Amino acid sequence: MSGPSLPRRTVLAGLAATPFLPGPAVAVEGPLAAALRDLGIAAEAVRWGEGITLTAPLIAEDGAAVPVAIRLGAAAVRVVHLLAPANRRVLVASITPGEAAGRFEFGLRIRLAKTQGVTAVAEQADGRVVGAVAEVQVTVGGGCKT
Repeated sequence: MSGPSLPRRTVLAGLAATPFLPGPAVAVEGPLAAALRDLGIAAEAVRWGEGITLTAPLIAEDGAAVPVAIRLGAAAVRVVHLLAPANRRVLVASITPGEAAGRFEFGLRIRLAKTQGVTAVAEQADGRVVGAVAEVQVTVGGGCKT
């Protein structure tokens, strides 16, 4: 063992004092910004990575049927939008859960024209908007040509 070591309590106390940092900043520009604007969502109001998970494969061999899954915690959700900014039609789907929905989980397959960051944005009942991005690299052509 080389070099000085810190006691476990010192390390844990330092971690506890570290301020919580929000999810990674997402550059909202171009088609994504326009799509959010069309949905009535201010891009700067979206809290990225807070209480929402978007799962997609890192590499999709074909963009014709890329599986994605959206998960939200117990917050009441009004609507969830799924966007693919590099597609011709950026808004892929808008999903409205039922009244009794608590925890939200939804999976579907989408078409992707090319490599891009797929985005999920959820409007919650309390007015907050949360979002998540998953980068998907499409290796063989795109599934969305028109």
